[in-house]
Amino acid sequence: MITRENEKWFRIAGLLARQRVGQLSEEELRELEEWREVSPENKLLYDRWQDGAFLEVGFKNYQRIGRRKALLDMEKRVQLQRKKEVRLRVLRWGAVAAVFVVAVFSSLYLFERETEEPVKEQVAIALMKPQRPVLRLDDGTTMLLDSLKGDFEEAGILVKKTGESTLSYSAENLPQQAQLAYNTIEVPKGAEFDLILSDGTRVWLNADSKLKYPVTFGNDKREVELEGEGYFKVTKDERKPFRVVVKKQTVEVLGTEFNVDAYPGEKNTYTTLVSGKVKVDADGQTVILDPGMQSVVNDEKMYTRKVNVAEVISWRNGMFVLENHTLEEIMSKLARWYDFTVFYQNASLKEATFKGKIPRYASFESVLDILEKTGEVKFNVKNQSVTVYQ
Repeated sequence: MITRENEKWFRIAGLLARQRVGQLSEEELRELEEWREVSPENKLLYDRWQDGAFLEVGFKNYQRIGRRKALLDMEKRVQLQRKKEVRLRVLRWGAVAAVFVVAVFSSLYLFERETEEPVKEQVAIALMKPQRPVLRLDDGTTMLLDSLKGDFEEAGILVKKTGESTLSYSAENLPQQAQLAYNTIEVPKGAEFDLILSDGTRVWLNADSKLKYPVTFGNDKREVELEGEGYFKVTKDERKPFRVVVKKQTVEVLGTEFNVDAYPGEKNTYTTLVSGKVKVDADGQTVILDPGMQSVVNDEKMYTRKVNVAEVISWRNGMFVLENHTLEEIMSKLARWYDFTVFYQNASLKEATFKGKIPRYASFESVLDILEKTGEVKFNVKNQSVTVYQ
């Protein structure tokens, strides 16, 4: 008999398998995180799924005892009686999910009980509890966006909350002489928020970011100011270029998709083009980006390079991007989601560079383990502090 509990296990197994290849939606990532926090057992399975070494050992154990024995044991433990509809559901997960079911479930339920080895204590640093995004109106009034109910008007423009984390400024029935008014969205650490501007341009804001923008754009230009990271999908208007002002530079487009990473206090500002063309101006220097290119700007120089765009923008799908970023930048990214402070034994360690990506909902221990395996650095964790050393 297939129980609801077994259905839930198969659901979670599928989410974990798809998380491994970065194919989860934001809602699915939240579902997985909620399941993880239900019990210590769930947390253990989740954390081990993030541990590549554990998976490798589990899969080797599975190969050692033989496919048939592992499958039979797994079926017995989850009370799977070869129901056709369930087998079809498993097959839809594809090869990654199938390996997950055999390697991880059999490792957890079969091998662990045979060896009864002590469980390694996990690092006590958790994901930061999401704080509350704030909307600051033109007159200085502030509104908590997660508690916003219904529509309201700002300088004659209708503002709607169109989802749990999306605010929309209606482009319909714009007044002929619209008042120039500015709003600011402040997205805290541990949160994200989306915005649809009055011209239809859509902006996705990452954690610890701020966007200042006019309620409706004037007749000659479209300009916004960004601190932090944002992904822009700009509505084309050849009469009015769209400009994003960040730090000491301006990114100008007509209609395109691009990502800007410009956190205060960080050395570099990154502009990555997904489609169309953008012009980046910084201290008298100008570059034109083609799709797949990224500009890097700091106090010393400005240059461009080709990057993996899918990885750069994968933060929108719950991934940390390590695209030739320094350790200092990476730890700053992590500190926007995990509750910790970092100390460097040697300042030169801040400049070590890494490349790759990590699920944002991975355990903190598994993230540090991935970084340590490069051989560049090591970490010591005590309470909420992380010390980096060689």
